[in-house]
Amino acid sequence: TLCYVSSCTDPYANLAFEDWILRNSDPESYVLYLWRNRPSIVIGRNQNPWKECNLALMAERDVVLARRSSGGGAVYHDLGNTNYTVVMPREAFARDMCAEMVAKALQDSGIPAYVNARHDVAVDGLKISGSAFKLTKLRAFHHGTMLIDADLTRLHGCLKSQAHDCIEAKGVASVPSPVVNLRDYSLSLDHSSFCDSVLRQFADTFAPPSEATVVDTLSDPRTADERRRIQTWDWLYGQTPEFTHRFYRSFAWATVFASITARHGRITDASISTAESALQPPPGTRLLFADIAARLKDVRYHPSDISEGLMSFIDSDNPRASELCDWLVSNLSFPTV
Repeated sequence: TLCYVSSCTDPYANLAFEDWILRNSDPESYVLYLWRNRPSIVIGRNQNPWKECNLALMAERDVVLARRSSGGGAVYHDLGNTNYTVVMPREAFARDMCAEMVAKALQDSGIPAYVNARHDVAVDGLKISGSAFKLTKLRAFHHGTMLIDADLTRLHGCLKSQAHDCIEAKGVASVPSPVVNLRDYSLSLDHSSFCDSVLRQFADTFAPPSEATVVDTLSDPRTADERRRIQTWDWLYGQTPEFTHRFYRSFAWATVFASITARHGRITDASISTAESALQPPPGTRLLFADIAARLKDVRYHPSDISEGLMSFIDSDNPRASELCDWLVSNLSFPTV
């Protein structure tokens, strides 16, 4: 058995080191990895950042976006949250085993923690730790969060996209749960003491590890390539499963509906139409709609790409074209964080 404790707070380096453990540790070994990140939202592998996150608010609050390789929902990390990962042989994996281990570590610290039906660690019906899992041919890992003294005010709103109700997504949706910090139950528990408690319980559950190894995952050459990969737009946004974003607006000349479908970060289909009404749109409007929709196809779902694709309409002498494209860009231009 092994134990690593990260001294780094970069979410991409820490996630990359977790991946390195999964891929390179002895297939029969048990490894505990303890780490925490600067303020960040970490979404599941198959989630939609435009639907799950308020990207504008995250940019305003200096909260970065990361995507992990495991499934599950979106979670908030900061230095008041400690993450734990247990990597083990696949045949030994059981869904609640590590959550029960962490709950027992908290119980030993005087906190009445338990594992609920959603495999979360909770206290008094309030979630303090969420979990996700990944299985490979020979290995498995369970990783989870632990809210010790997280800045829940900074979190508030970051997991509520303004476009949430306008986006129909095929990916995994998060299930919001009421949360609480362990600080409300213990004034003495902190990152260091939580790590010590989990390490003791890990030793009792599996086998005593050699002395915990402190790693600077940011400067570790074993994480460099993976860290670069998971910071790219193609991973953070381009990994997103197919989704459709629908919205509308009433202009002076017509009520217009837009439906934009994207897959893996590129627009695959776009349609623009008017409402069925006695008021007919001005001549040439439907042809304009078709031209704009055609220009959006195969464009990356990124503010600069969308603006560039529609620039000829935005700068045109046709006031309806300019007004329409300004509206489309404003609805499709989410900041990247």
